[in-house]
Amino acid sequence: MAELETRTKPAAPAPRASRTRLREFQAGLAERLRAAATAPSHQSRLAFRIATASGERNFLVDLPEAGEILSVPEITPVPQTRRWYLGLANVRGSLLSIVDLSRLTDSGATLTDKDSRILAFSPELRFNAGILVTRMQGLRNIEQLVEDHTESMDPATPWLGKHFRDGDNGKWQELRLASLAADERFLQIGIW
Repeated sequence: MAELETRTKPAAPAPRASRTRLREFQAGLAERLRAAATAPSHQSRLAFRIATASGERNFLVDLPEAGEILSVPEITPVPQTRRWYLGLANVRGSLLSIVDLSRLTDSGATLTDKDSRILAFSPELRFNAGILVTRMQGLRNIEQLVEDHTESMDPATPWLGKHFRDGDNGKWQELRLASLAADERFLQIGIW
């Protein structure tokens, strides 16, 4: 009986064969990740809403400029800074500057609740900052939106780009995080 059991059990894969399959899997995965990183992201944008007491605005961020989406951490205020600079947060040992975009544009304080998040800048921008967001809204395909030429862009905020409308007549505006990170007004957080 023991002899029969031995014959019916499948043989364990040889260690060399397992390593070869693992290497093939890793190589295939690496290739897919490289392809995804170099593929044009012209269509998908990360969508979010910022609400204030006076209303709400919907924004679109190009995926390569967006970093991690975080629950709102404990924010430590920094003295002698502008009111839109909320302070610093410790995110896994790294300090992240937290900004209220609505206050920066003089639209009032961003409203927060349990669904609020911090949208961090992409590490590729080399700028450790995050924006307080009332609600993340997933991805939007830019090709399903219509550019709204009736809305003009403000030269005082070059990091706010084109305006769009969706099928439900909802308004959206591009937010260019790379331009925001390079804006002189944004870089001057002190009130000295």
